[in-house]
Amino acid sequence: MAYTLDVFILAGVFGFLYGFLLQKADFCFVASIRDWISVRDNRILNGVLVLIATALLGWALVLTLGVKQVSDVWTVPLGGANLLGGILFGIGMTIAGGCGSGTLYRCGMGYVQFWIVLLFAIAGNLLFAFIYDPWAREALQPLTLVENGYTLYSLPIPYWVIPVVLVAGMLLIAMYRHGASGFWNGVKAALTDWENNPFKQSHWDIRLVAFLIGVVATVQFALMSNVGITGPETRIGAVALAQLLGDDVVFNNTYLNALFADFPRVGLGPEETLVIFLIIGSLAASVLSGSFKIRLPRASRLPYAIGGGLLMGVSSRIAPGCNIANVITGVGGLSLSSVLVIVGMMIGIFIVVAYVFKMPLMLFQRYDSM
Repeated sequence: MAYTLDVFILAGVFGFLYGFLLQKADFCFVASIRDWISVRDNRILNGVLVLIATALLGWALVLTLGVKQVSDVWTVPLGGANLLGGILFGIGMTIAGGCGSGTLYRCGMGYVQFWIVLLFAIAGNLLFAFIYDPWAREALQPLTLVENGYTLYSLPIPYWVIPVVLVAGMLLIAMYRHGASGFWNGVKAALTDWENNPFKQSHWDIRLVAFLIGVVATVQFALMSNVGITGPETRIGAVALAQLLGDDVVFNNTYLNALFADFPRVGLGPEETLVIFLIIGSLAASVLSGSFKIRLPRASRLPYAIGGGLLMGVSSRIAPGCNIANVITGVGGLSLSSVLVIVGMMIGIFIVVAYVFKMPLMLFQRYDSM
C-alpha cells in the first residue's frame, strides 16, 4: 500500500462513510445475534445477512474483473485458534456491550463507556503482543491446521460461481420464509424509508445501510485494501507506546515489529486513519440527527467495559480479526478461517446471553398454535 497523501485522503473518506452509515442504523453484530436468540428479533440480523451477500458479490466482481488477484484476498492460518479466538471475542464484546465496529461508532456518539472499551481493547492488543513470543506463539501453534490460510477462490472454477450460488440460496430462503410479495415489499420498504431530510433522520433502514456498507467495502478492496479494525487499532496503540517509550519498544517486539514491516516508520498509516475517521463519521451523523450526547456510564458497567475490552483486544489477535474483518473481508473473500471465527463469535455471544446475563432465550421456545 502506498503512503501518499491521496491514499490517506481516500482512507479518511472510507472511514467517514463507515462511521456515518453504522451510526445511522445502530449496526452492531452483538445485537444481531443477541436479539435473535433472546427475543426473536431478526431486524439487525437481516442487515448482517444483506451485508454478507453484498460482500460476496462485491469481492467476486472485483476478482472477476481482474482489479485484484486471489493473492490480495485476506486469509490467515486456519485452525482451532480461529474458533477459540472467535468464542473469546464473542464473550468479550457481549460483556462490553458492543462489537468492534459498534464500539467505534458509539464512541462518536458520545458514549464514554465505549471509549473505555476501546482503550482497554487496545491495551488487550498490546498485552497479546508482549506475551506472543514465546508463550502465545508456542501455545497456538498446535491449533494451526493450514499455515497460510485458505480461500475458496483458489478452487479451479470461475470466481463468481460460489458467491452467486450462496447469494441465490439466501434469496430463495428469504422468499420461502416471507413469500415473494413479502420479500419485494421488504426491498421497497428499505429503499423508501425516508423523511424530509435523510441526513437529519435519526435512523435509516438497516438493510439499505448494510448494502451501502458492503458497496463501500468492495470499493475499498478494489482501490486500497481489505477493511479491518483491530489490526489498525493495535498499531495505534503501538504508536502511542512508541511516543512514550521510544521506537525500540516496537522494534524489539516480534509481533509489533511485524505489524510495521511494510511501514516507512513507526507511525499511523492509511488504515489507522480510516479507524479515526470512522469515529468522526459517526460523530457527524449523530450531530446531524441530534442524537449526540456525552453519556457517562453507570459505575456498575465499568468492570464489564474494562474486562470485555481487554478480552476483545487479546482475542482479536488470536482469531485474528474482529466482526468487521471476518464478516466483510473474510466472508467476501471466502476465507474458511473467517467462517470458524464467526461461528465462534456466535457461540461466545450465546454463552454470555444464556449463562452470564441469563436472558430469556425465546428463539428456543416452542409455541403451540391455539
